[in-house]
Formats: sequence, structure tokens, C-alpha cells
Amino acid sequence: MALYSRPRNTRLLVVSLVMASLITITIDFRGGQNGPFEVAGRGALSVVGALQGAVSRVVHPIGSMFTGIAHIASLRSENDALKKQIAQYRAEVGKNVSNERIIQELTKLLKLQENLQLRHTVAARVTGESPTNFEWAVFIDKGSSDDVKVDQPVVSGDGLVGHVISVAPHASKVLLIIDPDSAVAARLTSSGETGLVNGQRNRPLIMDLVNPDVKVFPNEEVVTSGFQGGLYPPDIPIGFVSHVYSARGSLTKTIEMAPAVDFSALEFVLVITKA
Repeated sequence: MALYSRPRNTRLLVVSLVMASLITITIDFRGGQNGPFEVAGRGALSVVGALQGAVSRVVHPIGSMFTGIAHIASLRSENDALKKQIAQYRAEVGKNVSNERIIQELTKLLKLQENLQLRHTVAARVTGESPTNFEWAVFIDKGSSDDVKVDQPVVSGDGLVGHVISVAPHASKVLLIIDPDSAVAARLTSSGETGLVNGQRNRPLIMDLVNPDVKVFPNEEVVTSGFQGGLYPPDIPIGFVSHVYSARGSLTKTIEMAPAVDFSALEFVLVITKA
């Protein structure tokens, strides 16, 4: 009896499940999107979607954090590369500016040489300043091996620098016109009136022994007079008039001048080997 009833019970269970399935399909089909099973399905989907959103909100920041860390490292690398490029460009610009300044200085030297018709000169570079405060002088990189001798005039592209006071085979020392021991015979370009220009270190040049009746104009140029047997050739710019005064009871007029040469930026000069 037991063996006979088991298959029967199994067939009954199968038939019941088939009937339940048919009834479920029929109800769901007739109910359409509003059917109970469709509603239940949507409800389950909502629950699952909410869970997925929660998980995404937890997981996404973590993923973004690791992505951001990798991105920051990449940005730092790019930033370092850009800094190197900027430094390189700045160095190149600095070289270009330096080269341009050198070209301008040498061009002014050439122009002065042509204007004064100086046929015997030696171009030199300033290598340093005198180490003592009692003497305003500079050193240049040309000496006796380049035909440089004591008492030869020295000029820059802007005007008179000074004269050579000591010479070595490959270097020379030049006393600047702003030194108190320097004295230059000079003349005013407008009137031709002459006088003697002396240095006052970092103060204006002084032109003494000027006729008190001569008319002097503001910013008038003063040049070398070029007296016969003098140290300097004529018409080399010395400076520009900045102030004129006469001491009470003096028989001469005194003129203050701004030097034509910027001695703080002196770099290239010409030594006049033959006047």
C-alpha cells in the first residue's frame, strides 16, 4: 500500500503545481501592469534599487578617492615638468637679454669709434673694480701684449671712462674720471668755453675755471677739448650740465655735471692706443 500511494501523491502534487501556475499566469495577464504580481515585482525592484544605491554611495567615494590619489600624483609630475620648462625658458630669455645687451654695448663702441675716427683701438672687457676705497679704478683684460700702455685714454660707447695707469702683459688698470686725482681738459659744446673737469667719486663731476660771463644751458653736453699734447683726443663726451653756480668773489664759474658713462654698469671699453 505504501508503494502504491507515493506515486499517486507525487502526481497529485505535480497537477496542483501546474494548476497554480496556470491560475497565476491568468491573473497576472488579466491584471496587466496593475496586476498583483507586477506590483510585487516592482516593489521588489524598488527595494533592490535602493540597496544598490546605498552600496554605490558607500563604494563610489572610495573608488573616487583612489582615482583622485592617482590623479594628484599625475598632476604633481606634470607640474614638476612645467616648472623645469619654465626655468629653462627663463634661462634662455636671460641669455638672450644678456646677448642683446652685449650687442648694444659693442654697437655703441663701434659708433663712437666711427664718429671720432679712432683708427687705433683695442676692445677690452672690464673684469673688476679696484679693491681700495681710496682709488676709483677698474681692471680690464688687455695689457702690454695687446699694445696697451700707461696714459692711454679709455672710452665706452657712452663717453670718456678714464686713462690707463698700470699695465701687465694681459691686464691693465684704468683710473676713472670720477676719481679726485683725475683732471680732464674740457669744453662746453654750445659756446666752446673751456675748463677743467675733476672727479668727486660718487658725486657729480665738477668743471672749474670757466669764464663767469659765459652762458651755460641746462643739460648741455661737455666734451674733451683735445688740447695739443693733452692726454685725451677731442670731442669725447664727458657729461651733461646739471647745475651752475659762482662763489662770491670768484673770478670763475663752477659747473656740476652728470657723467655720460654709467660707471656702475661698465662692461666693455676701448683703449685708444694711438690718438
